[in-house]
Amino acid sequence: MIMQRIKARRICLSRHLWVAIWLAGLAPAVAAPEIQDLADRYSPGLEQCLAGTQDGASHKACIGRLAAECSQNEAGGETTLGMMMCNQAETLVWDRVLNQEYRETMAWAKSLDAGGEADFAVRAERLRDAQRAWITFRDAECGFAYSVWGAGSLRHISGSECLMSRTAQRAIELRMRRDIVE
Repeated sequence: MIMQRIKARRICLSRHLWVAIWLAGLAPAVAAPEIQDLADRYSPGLEQCLAGTQDGASHKACIGRLAAECSQNEAGGETTLGMMMCNQAETLVWDRVLNQEYRETMAWAKSLDAGGEADFAVRAERLRDAQRAWITFRDAECGFAYSVWGAGSLRHISGSECLMSRTAQRAIELRMRRDIVE
């Protein structure tokens, strides 16, 4: 019994440490196994939501769906740690969507640059600059959202929700940018 408690505390501490590192922008490219498992299990619901919407604007209704389903169905999902982990799981899924949208938008921008006037053939470069600036803004904004709560446990929920929603919004914005011009 005591060994189980010690092991549970070590797991909990390692999760908290991983979350603090992740929120500080120092996370490794690979997510903690628990977070990746949640993302894998609940991503079909988010993917179904995205597939069921017609345009970028209606995709906004999908933001938070995975985290909500995860929090409701997972043991401990309604705790601070549970909600934070569910937010992180959804962030992983939105990050994949964002990377795909960025690749498609970059290819689109390059094709416009190749077929346009030389003076205006800077779309791909501007997209790259905007994405880099957005990453800096997102990290600063979510660092602020995390810090607002001081030592309170809401900082974990606030910071992880910020990363999730900002990542989702950026993915949708990139898709909408192509939709508007096409």
